[in-house]
Amino acid sequence: MDNSSIRPIALLTDFGHIDTFVGVLKGVILSINPKAAIVDLCHAVAPRDIAHGAFLLDTSLDYFPKGTIFCVVVDPGVGSSRRAVLVETRDYVMVGPDNGILWQAARRNGIQQAVHLTDPRYFLSSVSATFHGRDMFAPVAAHLSAGMDPASFGPPVRDLISLAAAEPVPVENGLILAVHHIDTFGNICLNLTWERFAPFLSQGFCLTVNHIHITRYCKTYGLAPENKPFVLTSSAGYMEIAVKNADAAAMLNVCRNDQVILTLQGRHNPASIPGKK
Repeated sequence: MDNSSIRPIALLTDFGHIDTFVGVLKGVILSINPKAAIVDLCHAVAPRDIAHGAFLLDTSLDYFPKGTIFCVVVDPGVGSSRRAVLVETRDYVMVGPDNGILWQAARRNGIQQAVHLTDPRYFLSSVSATFHGRDMFAPVAAHLSAGMDPASFGPPVRDLISLAAAEPVPVENGLILAVHHIDTFGNICLNLTWERFAPFLSQGFCLTVNHIHITRYCKTYGLAPENKPFVLTSSAGYMEIAVKNADAAAMLNVCRNDQVILTLQGRHNPASIPGKK
């Protein structure tokens, strides 16, 4: 059955909600395909933060129906020589700048083909140098949702820009971690999977952030004591630091990309970590 007319378009941007940018994207899509189903995945990607957008896309992808079109616009290089691309994977199609933001999710889902968006017939009639989301990416997503073949938009690309996710860095007695994401509740998501954390949990762990040592693991928020930082496994499968009924990031003065040190209890020595004093 041809379900192209009901393929949803998921929007992921750093546009926020103060300006009209998100609404304009939707207006463009609906002007081309009035039947389009549009989903706001997130518009609060940290401004110009490609790695943040890549993380959010990668951890959201699997919860959408097959055939979903992801229109991703975190584009600090807009107007430069960076390419505009379409990437078709095993289950999805992604449209956005070729700056690495699509790479993690696309590679994990299995890249089938990539296309350089060059055919002006599928853009708005006037393409600005500063808003390719409106003038190129949204129109292409709309045409895809109306049934266009992904190969129709331009020549193939075989050298997509890659972006490796930040991995934990092994050091003596532990790992240097990074803060991937801080959610709306102030929970601090780390670049640490349950599988990497489990051996530390079984032996007794210590997470050190801004000279605060966290040694408590809880399976749920409800099992944690009030006003005490603890660690749990997030719904995305990564370890996070939380405080029951409070904002952990504010309490611990943590920002995205900050370092967190994971060691075994009794072996934490942040002074020995490179870059730490």
